Amino acid sequence: MKYLPVALAALVGAASIAIASWIGVAALLVVVCALCGVVALGWPQLMGVTARKSLSTVIMAAGVVAAVGAAIVTQVESLFFWSSVSLAFGVMVVFMVQVVRGSGRPHRLESTRGACTGVVITTTAAGWIAGLRYPAGMMEAGDGAGLSALRVRGFVPYEDWEFLAVTGPGGELSVVALSAFVMCVGTLAACVPARDALVLPLIVLVSTASSVGVSLVWGELTLLFAGVLGVAGGVLLASFRRFLFLQGAPEKILSRLAVGAAPIAAMGALVYFTERLLFA
Repeated sequence: MKYLPVALAALVGAASIAIASWIGVAALLVVVCALCGVVALGWPQLMGVTARKSLSTVIMAAGVVAAVGAAIVTQVESLFFWSSVSLAFGVMVVFMVQVVRGSGRPHRLESTRGACTGVVITTTAAGWIAGLRYPAGMMEAGDGAGLSALRVRGFVPYEDWEFLAVTGPGGELSVVALSAFVMCVGTLAACVPARDALVLPLIVLVSTASSVGVSLVWGELTLLFAGVLGVAGGVLLASFRRFLFLQGAPEKILSRLAVGAAPIAAMGALVYFTERLLFA
């Protein structure tokens, strides 16, 4: 039962992202900001840092600014710009907080390191919004070569369906809900009560299989993209499971929720950059 809040936080976060991506950017912005809030409240407590209120505020503000920036920019090149800015200023403000606290304070190094990690997690959550807004779709190569050769046609006409929001609200292909679905499946695999030597590879295999399986059924996505996306999500979840079991379940409920929400937030950056790298 002590790990139940961790799993529920991850499942609810991923499911909320999937539903919000079907509704639109504004709804996804609200969900991402809420996800950042969960991480911001519990992360300083999890890392055992001091000055928790001020550092939670910094972690939350950095994530919100990054998310809002991804939602309002008008150029594709700027979708992740505010995440970079928020990350830089967030880390800077963390150091400023430590300076203002004065010398001789206990655990200053651990506090700084933990808060900076929280800033990284919340600012990368904006990748979910950037991924939804990014003009997805593979450009057909003139000679049929390249990545487009790996495209598979699904068994269901995706144009007439909105299952899992694979067809986005703007009519373009959206991979955000697919990625969130992969994280849900991977989270369920991470809950298997067995040794890490068995469960960690299982998480990666199940996440990859679910991503590729949906792509085969739905079509339009490439097998390369689906495979990379599934592996990335699986490795991320496996890493957090390993971290959680090595450290043990956090004592406080907010810390447990933060551990569950953190990999879901961090997956946003992987979704966006996978799109940028593999989608023309």
